[in-house]
Amino acid sequence: MHTLKLIWLAAVRLAKQVWSLPETIANANKQRQRQAVVDEHEVERLDRIRNPSKYLGK
Repeated sequence: MHTLKLIWLAAVRLAKQVWSLPETIANANKQRQRQAVVDEHEVERLDRIRNPSKYLGK
């Protein structure tokens, strides 16, 4: 009986993970997009520090 309960619980957990997979993928994509924006701003910030003459008029 204990073995069947463990199998049932594992199946329920697997079903929950499968059900939430699309949301997990969407969240990962949103996070990747946010990180890309942050990285882009960081690249510009570092470029401004390294090459201030390029940004004198801005």
